[in-house]
Amino acid sequence: MNFKNYIFAKKLEMKTHTFLFFLILISMLSSCTSNQEKIDKFQKAGIMDLRNNDNKAAIVDFTNIIKLDTNNYEAFYYRGNAEFNLRQGKEAILDYNKAIELKPDYADAYYNRAFCKQFLNDKDGACNDWQKSIALGRHNVSDLLNICK
Repeated sequence: MNFKNYIFAKKLEMKTHTFLFFLILISMLSSCTSNQEKIDKFQKAGIMDLRNNDNKAAIVDFTNIIKLDTNNYEAFYYRGNAEFNLRQGKEAILDYNKAIELKPDYADAYYNRAFCKQFLNDKDGACNDWQKSIALGRHNVSDLLNICK
């Protein structure tokens, strides 16, 4: 190989490495910002699924959020709603528990968990959760407390 060909081959190799470096860098940068975009996409889809009464699809969407962010209390809450709609009371309670663990002042999670407990014939647990939801500012609960007397 003559000197000119050698120089040409080295320049080509260097350009290839530079191109690959920038390709990898762009790929890494785009993946850094995409988790929140993915979460937003799954959340919008999951809420739409709930509105359309497609609870199984909603569970998949909110589970995908939880895989990306295990501290997303709203994903646990909404997945609990979908589970309860499918009459999966025990599973829903577990998700409401996790939402409450992550956000202890989440009045809506206490409120909905109370319905699950009522569904599972835990009247005292339901009444306690409704009381807690009132203490946290949830309104329109007082009629439900009639069963607690």
